[in-house]
Amino acid sequence: MSAFYKISHTISRTIYRRMAAALAGLLLVTPTTQAQPYQEGYLAQMQGWRIMQPDYPSTHALDAISFEWDYFMIHSDTFNGIVGYVLANPRHKAPPLDWALLPLGNNVAIVGELPGQQPVANYVNMGLDNSNVNGVLRAMTSTGNNGQYIDYRALPAGGPNGVDAVRLRGRTADFEWDLLVTQDMADRDWQRPLTGAFTTAFGTDIGVVSPEEFWNVDMVWPRTNVNGWVKTLRNNQTIQVNGKGYRENSWGRYLLSVDGWDFMVFGEDSANGVIGAFQTYHKSKLMDNLDISFYDQGQLQSARFETRHKQLGWNHPNWKWDGEANSCVPTNTKIRGKNSQYTIDLDVAIGNRQRPMLSNQTVGTSIFFIQEHFPTVTGTIRRANGSVVKTFSARAGGEFARIRDIAPWHSGLWCNLWGSSNHKAAMP
Repeated sequence: MSAFYKISHTISRTIYRRMAAALAGLLLVTPTTQAQPYQEGYLAQMQGWRIMQPDYPSTHALDAISFEWDYFMIHSDTFNGIVGYVLANPRHKAPPLDWALLPLGNNVAIVGELPGQQPVANYVNMGLDNSNVNGVLRAMTSTGNNGQYIDYRALPAGGPNGVDAVRLRGRTADFEWDLLVTQDMADRDWQRPLTGAFTTAFGTDIGVVSPEEFWNVDMVWPRTNVNGWVKTLRNNQTIQVNGKGYRENSWGRYLLSVDGWDFMVFGEDSANGVIGAFQTYHKSKLMDNLDISFYDQGQLQSARFETRHKQLGWNHPNWKWDGEANSCVPTNTKIRGKNSQYTIDLDVAIGNRQRPMLSNQTVGTSIFFIQEHFPTVTGTIRRANGSVVKTFSARAGGEFARIRDIAPWHSGLWCNLWGSSNHKAAMP
């Protein structure tokens, strides 16, 4: 590893640690009881924004770094995408720090990939003016400039055959959309409390400002049905969408832009297919897991593999420099989960099907990127005796997020050397 690498990354760490220390000092952090995980989202699918609930510690001195997202993936033959609605610092605590934190109030992010084309990403902040959120029934609405808007609503019993649904609507610089999302494979929910797979991951070791930081990742609907349309505004083309996807609700308080994550979800389209989700947060040791659900000789099986129990490992064998993200980014991922019953091996092919989500609105976002992925996953599930349960291939979506590099460029060789030392865990 080069001397430049050591110097540049020492400088980066120093900058971000000083920024975190300054924020902690300005917010006058005082110890309080740690927040606890909330009711699982699949049991209350239409519930309002969690950071707007009466039991959320809104008087905490770190409330300015409270934020939440409702995140949706779309996998279809006509359009692959990600739509996220983000609520940040809704009580507008610590206004002098607006320049440093996440963009205030209501935000929307969309990434879209048309077949054979490079993904396009937009991030729009709508603020608190002309915006509303609902703490009882999930909803977010905003009107912005140039016809841009957010209109996201929970629809109890509003889906086909009276199932709960959510309607995703919005308009940004490049896209307008209207999508109805319902849960798929709901018949597998009964295994969540029995196995822990697809339950909320909760971490108190995620931040750098204070031990009072915490984060929840709730996979409300690990598999979804998505129907509607997306319009590409540059050519006024309307694309009909009939596909599958994923819904996640994550919330808490922590300084996002000094951490990051590695994330991927996948699923087969058939009713008895394999579905899975992999996530790691770079700093946390509590939130690294692989969840998977599949059938073995007609019997439903679910499992969670965790690095803290030495059941999960991963690495990125190949990296490249991305000039937009200003960082080395992975182009593939190897993942293995292993317990006393099963071994899961996954090969995630990302290649060039990726694009960064960027925002320069605040310092907190300008130093950070979220690389959006549209990979293909191939996998093998084996029993403890080595016999094969299933091999499969499935569409996937994912992300790689971290602080941007201060260097203007690194070679592919440098990125591979750097990547071989970072963002990985030993294979079980």
